Amino acid sequence: MNVTNSNYDMPWMGGMTKEAAGPNRDVKERLRRLAKGSQGHLVTTRRAAEILGLEPRAAHLALGRLLKAGWLERVKRGLFLILPLEADRKGAAIEDPWILARELFKPCYIGGWSAAEHWGLTEQIFRETFVVTSAYVRSSTQSHLGAAFHLVRARSPRVASVSTLWRGQERIAVSDRERTLADALAIPAWVGGVHHLIDMLRSYRSSPEWQPSRLLARVGEVSSGAAFRRLGYLAEAVLGERGALVEACLARRTTGNVRLEPGAKGKGKLSTRWRLWINVDLLQGGSLS
Repeated sequence: MNVTNSNYDMPWMGGMTKEAAGPNRDVKERLRRLAKGSQGHLVTTRRAAEILGLEPRAAHLALGRLLKAGWLERVKRGLFLILPLEADRKGAAIEDPWILARELFKPCYIGGWSAAEHWGLTEQIFRETFVVTSAYVRSSTQSHLGAAFHLVRARSPRVASVSTLWRGQERIAVSDRERTLADALAIPAWVGGVHHLIDMLRSYRSSPEWQPSRLLARVGEVSSGAAFRRLGYLAEAVLGERGALVEACLARRTTGNVRLEPGAKGKGKLSTRWRLWINVDLLQGGSLS
């Protein structure tokens, strides 16, 4: 279902209840105002009160009447999707899940495999939108309005440091190329594991956007010594890098040994240079005991 402003000027189609079949002029005007003032056709009770010039209690009641009549779809308590006039009252879906994620899980940013897809770092297709949030979430996987989300939590400063970009007419926080890689170097599962991370590093290294100094800065932002060790090791073993990038990673090693792939069984062979257990076959993709 495509939700566009022009749809609010269209008449209702057949198959509706008597209440929904013919909105009066006041209801149509109210819907137009809500749609115009919404964010991605999503509106909160507080925002609706501002748009309509109502007290919060009156706005709550007004939204309740529109919901009952089939003009809105409830996403969660206090958040609604404004439906176009020709929409089916059942099974409403949203056009852009990134906008829905922003409203559902803020403060948050789009990261992990979703950001990697956006920047062309991977050709893998993931069904779930990857969201990093500092808000409390009950479940790491959620579905709303036909969109599936994979959620991870991070500290507020880490979330707040991500900049926004334009997504149509909306601004969405999305990790840039280097921050996406830095997050994955700290937690490879955010992009589906270390083998996907390797493909992403190769793609980034061969692109015109390759900026090792910027990548190092982003890895520093995530405050993970393990990320520097993974970057240094993979830069040598996979990218064939020498010199400044590798030396910078060596200088930032932390104590203790960590697994190259935290999600794989076994430790494999220890790289004393990088203090990494090389527990996956970089060429074949299997884990090492």
